[in-house]
Amino acid sequence: MKVVITGGRGQLATDLIATKDEQLEVIPLSHSELDITDREKINEVLENLKPDVIINTAAFHKTDQCEDEVEKSFNINSTGVKYLVEFAEKNDTFLIHISTDYVFDGAKFSSREPYTEEDTPNPLNIYGISKLAGETIIKNYLEKFYILRVASLYGKAGASGKGGNFVYTILKKAREEGKLSVVNDIFMSPTSTKDIAVKIWEMLRQQDNFPPCIYHVTNQGVATWYDFAKAIVEFAGIECKITPVSHTQFPSKAKRPLWSPLTSVKGTNLRHWKEAIEEFVNLLI
Repeated sequence: MKVVITGGRGQLATDLIATKDEQLEVIPLSHSELDITDREKINEVLENLKPDVIINTAAFHKTDQCEDEVEKSFNINSTGVKYLVEFAEKNDTFLIHISTDYVFDGAKFSSREPYTEEDTPNPLNIYGISKLAGETIIKNYLEKFYILRVASLYGKAGASGKGGNFVYTILKKAREEGKLSVVNDIFMSPTSTKDIAVKIWEMLRQQDNFPPCIYHVTNQGVATWYDFAKAIVEFAGIECKITPVSHTQFPSKAKRPLWSPLTSVKGTNLRHWKEAIEEFVNLLI
């Protein structure tokens, strides 16, 4: 099986490469090698490679910047997806698309229940709206697809578009400053890209068990960013005072859901987030 990965230098792509089976031929393509907003380039590159599967990890996910660069957001997160869909439909290629918890508005905060695949999206910001548009295009045009909603990612490679990730930032600041203030009123599902990668390969191997659909693929359990930071520092054995604060102390242009934990009712849940971050931190120290 030949698999092309767009966004080939990102942290999820890196872990997909690291965890692949020997039987798979995996071809990661960076933005410079394949800009998904270029329809002609997509057809040229992919016609030459003839992949059986495309895993689209390419996205414009700088949430605040998306508010100012609306056209860019939709070009990458929606129009570029449409171009991949056109190729996949024409060539009978399976498309796996990575989406986000930001398609939800946080209204389930009152019930304290994680969002499942059966909940209705209602994004609050341009990033979430553009990602939901990409999901809709795939569902309406393709038969062979997985849409995988993920959240609050961290991986060894770091997020190429964001200059690292939350784990690296917390470890660096904890060591250098010895004290931190971290948001304690935004709830989410911190998730290891390695765990997602392993699940993606499992789903491809067992497609009879995973029909084309939307799936939530996150580490289980609910955490605030404060909870997450506290666990990172504790597992790293760093002496650091962490003060919980409101998100209002860190003003942002984009409105974010205050509650966006995900869970799956379709069999794609990963291990608990604390187990995953303990393993990750232990590999770093």
